[in-house]
Amino acid sequence: MAANRMVDVMGKVCPLPLITLAKEVRTMQKGQMMSIVGDDPIFEDSVIDFCREGGHELVDTQREGKKVTIMFQV
Repeated sequence: MAANRMVDVMGKVCPLPLITLAKEVRTMQKGQMMSIVGDDPIFEDSVIDFCREGGHELVDTQREGKKVTIMFQV
């Protein structure tokens, strides 16, 4: 499944990844897919909480060392 929007927040620490994520999600339409990649230690949990609170469907999570890529549907 291809993402409509890809966001890279590698090297940024919270809360910056979530601020960036929230800003990008506001520009998207319901049903579109977003892929976001980051490496902050709390990045994965923060994005999962963001999705849960916003009613977004988590589609996939991939880990490669400290790098985490999360795909979700807005």
